[in-house]
Amino acid sequence: MIKCKWRDEKRVLVNIDGQVWPCCYLVNNEYEYAVSDSKSGYEDNQEVLESYSSYKDELNIFKNDMDSINRHQWWKELERSWSDESKTLKQCAKWCTLKEEENE
Repeated sequence: MIKCKWRDEKRVLVNIDGQVWPCCYLVNNEYEYAVSDSKSGYEDNQEVLESYSSYKDELNIFKNDMDSINRHQWWKELERSWSDESKTLKQCAKWCTLKEEENE
């Protein structure tokens, strides 16, 4: 079970370029993708992360207000991915999966 720590604390990360991200784990991956030839960040069923690039303008604080960004469909897509292991981002699975004892 995924429990997003950043979402629960109502936190996001805003890059210097204005891109709004749900957490540092995903933005680090985006940076790696941008500077790497391997594009390793988007391998292994990272569809939700790939789809972020389709919405960059809509998820940018310089082009949209925070209220609109928070209501954007991409966030819903991200949250839905947590209940489907084949679509869960590897960063979400690694950093925000509840351990058995935390789940009780």
